[in-house]
Amino acid sequence: MTSSETCGDNFSREAINKMRIGLSAIREINASVKMLSLNARIEAARAGDVGKGFAVVSEEMKRLSDDIQVTAEKLDGEISGTEHEMATAEENARGNRLSDLAFNAIEILDRNLYERTADVRWWATESAFVEACADEANEEKARLAVKRMDIILKNYTIYKELVLADKDGRIIANGRPGQFPLEGSNISAERWFSGAAATANGLEYFVQDIGPCTLTRDNAVIYAAAVREGGLTNGRVTGVLAVIFDWKQAEYIVKNVRLLENDKAGSRVILFNNSGKVIAASDGKGELVEDVSTITGIKKALAGEKGFSIERVGGKKTLVAFACTPGYETYRGLGWGCAIMVPA
Repeated sequence: MTSSETCGDNFSREAINKMRIGLSAIREINASVKMLSLNARIEAARAGDVGKGFAVVSEEMKRLSDDIQVTAEKLDGEISGTEHEMATAEENARGNRLSDLAFNAIEILDRNLYERTADVRWWATESAFVEACADEANEEKARLAVKRMDIILKNYTIYKELVLADKDGRIIANGRPGQFPLEGSNISAERWFSGAAATANGLEYFVQDIGPCTLTRDNAVIYAAAVREGGLTNGRVTGVLAVIFDWKQAEYIVKNVRLLENDKAGSRVILFNNSGKVIAASDGKGELVEDVSTITGIKKALAGEKGFSIERVGGKKTLVAFACTPGYETYRGLGWGCAIMVPA
């Protein structure tokens, strides 16, 4: 919501408040008129024939008072209707704005992950990695591969680690051997290894969804591609290269969604996977433990919708703005979504 929209809403609410004050004044005046009319009728009745003329005036005052009351009730209904329309419009504007932010957050992450698919396929053709896999027993070539990985990691801080394995699943090199002593480990049982090794050509890759990583001992998304003989697209598979995405990047995204000041208090931004489990949260809680699939807004997001819902979450009335992954370019995404939950 822009500052001009906020000013417009404030002006509208101020106008409604002024109408309410005016209506209250009319009712107070009308109550006095009713009281005067009643007193006049009483006095006219006491005066008998002498007071008949005044009785006519008092009856006219009563009729006028009744008309004012009907008009006031009608005006009250119209003001209430306008207030409801304004509240609905504000709620829709707020919900749509927040759902746009949710969409933007998941799209940013998808764009980021799309680039990881490009990186791993490109680096799988690197001569240092191709040669190390072609001659996996050559320690000099393995050291050269480690040096190349070290350069990549220094320039691509979004990666936790890079791992190169031969065709049998034995790790030849990794980029941070001091932090993760992985050389010689056999990872042939890892899904990312078998998935990448089974790809049809160098244009394909395998992605292992967010989960515990046995190599870095934390949660990670792993992208892997086959290293092929001669670095050729249709060459024989000689190894597998994996890039381990630093999941703190996702945490940074949810913690830096640009909420308006009046939306920040009590807010929570989450990313969730295709089964409805939290995979990142602005409050740092629930990663791969909390199940949010029963929340109506999350259900709609998992069904491919974008929008917002008003519902009770944790016993509190909550606006849940949501969006599902749109994918990016050739990256279809992993069925993830983003939700922004604020007090309604």
